Amino acid sequence: MAEIKAVIFDLDGTLYDKSRLPLRLVGRQILHGKLSMLKRERSVRKLLKGKYFGDKDRFEEAFFSHFKRKNAKKWFYDTYMPDTIKILQKHYHIAQWVEDCLKSLHNKGVKIAVFSDYGYVEEKLEAIGFDLKLTDYIFDAPSLGGLKPSKEAFQKICETMNVAPQNCLMVGDRDDTDGAGAKAAGMQFKKINKAVKPDLSIFKE
Repeated sequence: MAEIKAVIFDLDGTLYDKSRLPLRLVGRQILHGKLSMLKRERSVRKLLKGKYFGDKDRFEEAFFSHFKRKNAKKWFYDTYMPDTIKILQKHYHIAQWVEDCLKSLHNKGVKIAVFSDYGYVEEKLEAIGFDLKLTDYIFDAPSLGGLKPSKEAFQKICETMNVAPQNCLMVGDRDDTDGAGAKAAGMQFKKINKAVKPDLSIFKE
C-alpha cells in the first residue's frame, strides 16, 4: 500500500450520521409546497451522477436545464439549501471521533480535505459544529465540474492538494460514489458506516 499523504473525508453520512435527514428535507418541502421540486432534484442528480462538465458554470447549466421547472435555481439556493442548513443546525452534530482523528492525522503531517457532492460545504460543516481549522481543503462536486463518482473531480482534488492519487485516501459511506470515484482516479478508499470511527490503522502512532 502506498504511503498516505492526504485523507479526503466525505461529509454527509461520514462526518455525521445523516439518519432521517431525507425525511426531514421532504417535510420542509411539503410545508413550502415544493415537494415536486425536491423529487425532480433527486432525479436530476441520478441522471448526472458521475458525468463531468469541466467547471461549475457548465455543470450548473446542465443541472438546472434538466429540471425543466420554472425558478428551479432560485428554489435550490433560496429555499432548499437554507432549509438543509437549518435542519443540520437543529438535529445533527459532528461525530464524536472526528476532532481527535483529524488532529492526529495533522500531527502525522497528513493533509486533510472534506469533499461533498453538494455546495454550501462550509455552511454545512459549521452547522454540525465542525471547526473549519480541522481541515486544510474544502471541495464540492459542482465547483469541480461534476458529481461523484466523476473521476476528473477526484483528480482535481489531488492536483489542488499537490498529492499523487495513489497517496490519497478517500473515506466515505458509499461505494457507488465515494468508492467508485476514488478508485477510478487511482486513490485508495475506506468505507465508513453511519459516522462510526473509520479504521485508520494504516497510520503508525
